[in-house]
Amino acid sequence: MGRAQKLKQMRREEEARKRREERRRLLGRAAVIAGILLAVATTVGLVFLANYLKKKEAEPKFTAKLVLETSKGDVVIGLYGDEAPLTVQHVTDLVGRGFYDNLRWYRVEDFVVQTGSHVNSLMAEAGEGQPDQAALEEASLKDQEVGTVIDEVGLSNLRGMVGMAKPSDPETQLPKPNSATTDFYILKQDAPGLDPYFTVFGKVIKGMEVVDSLETTDLLLAARVE
Repeated sequence: MGRAQKLKQMRREEEARKRREERRRLLGRAAVIAGILLAVATTVGLVFLANYLKKKEAEPKFTAKLVLETSKGDVVIGLYGDEAPLTVQHVTDLVGRGFYDNLRWYRVEDFVVQTGSHVNSLMAEAGEGQPDQAALEEASLKDQEVGTVIDEVGLSNLRGMVGMAKPSDPETQLPKPNSATTDFYILKQDAPGLDPYFTVFGKVIKGMEVVDSLETTDLLLAARVE
């Protein structure tokens, strides 16, 4: 083999060696990047998992179900008996007495529906007219004979949540503390501004489409706790 051929062979071998080194370098860099990406993905995954588990642990458990039979269909509500035990017992007692049977959803707005008052139900039924005076007095007695329940605020007023309504204080124009009696509402939209004042005692777990469709002409036909 001549000198020129040897030099040519040496150059080819050198170029091959450089290509091998470059491949090893690129493979090493790829391995480092892959390791970093795997570590990041693992960390992010663990963070998401931790947050999910934390949220799941923080979610209150349902202790019973409240079924509302309406003229538009049934609404099933999970009751938070651990977070609002006094309120859940209060509502359960009223349900057992048939207090809520055949009441109108007298308040229907973009963000909320409300029922639970015999007087307001009668007024909604009368519309722009005047209800029978004797019937109005009877309805008033039914509402007034129910005592108040102590506030148990703490859960957020989000869409689907069910809470106790309260009258406002004439002086402060704020909801009166510990004044809830029979009226309850179901939220169609988030309303976190209510959190400091109103007790959330349940959440709709079935039939939210029914809630969204309710009108003031619709009835709460019957209620039962399961």
